[in-house]
Amino acid sequence: MPLTVVGLNRFPVKSMLGQEHDRLEFDARGAVGDRRWALRHADGKLGSGKNTPRFRRIPGLLEHQAAYDADGLPVVTAPDGTELRPGDPLIPERFGEGVELVHEGEEGHKDASAVSLVGTASLRALGDLLGDADPVDVRRLRKNIVVETDEPWIEESWVGRELVLGGSGEGAAPLRLHVVKRVTRCVMVTQAQTGLPADNRILKTLTAARGMCIGIHTEVVAPAPLALGDTVVAR
Repeated sequence: MPLTVVGLNRFPVKSMLGQEHDRLEFDARGAVGDRRWALRHADGKLGSGKNTPRFRRIPGLLEHQAAYDADGLPVVTAPDGTELRPGDPLIPERFGEGVELVHEGEEGHKDASAVSLVGTASLRALGDLLGDADPVDVRRLRKNIVVETDEPWIEESWVGRELVLGGSGEGAAPLRLHVVKRVTRCVMVTQAQTGLPADNRILKTLTAARGMCIGIHTEVVAPAPLALGDTVVAR
């Protein structure tokens, strides 16, 4: 049976919750609108769930939901229901003095690639490694594309290959992705978010059993829209 797309996700603001979609447009930079915005400190560091030379940890980001309004601007919904938009004076009050919600150019805030992908069998396999009855919730991994698969970790065998997704309709061109490398995970996968508690086992288990990796990084070869149910072929 052909592999099919069963999940499409976009995250308008770096390190915040995003939204599931039935269909997404992809351009050369990835899913259109994905991680194009971020919280930025006065020193230029971006708000994140971790501290690095580039990022500064802001607690609670994964409790904030980001979406786009009708004008294409991000709206951040806080846990108490407050809605925040770029330029809102409540942003520095909530996230720290000098913090702004900014659009950081067309490349956005990708950590390593344009589009990330994971297979459902890998989610089930990680759940098994954890000793859980259920697959690991894909929300922890923040992948753009989820593919229904039967074989755990099969997506890692696609490194160096090209994926052809969708394009089955008359006259429709497929989305083509070049698979660059495995995805190395970080502390973000362990953190609590709306609907999910903190779980430090996940990164420890990935480190011990999978070299900290799950899923794949890809770059866009040929942009096109993608929808749930579209087929996926590795060439």
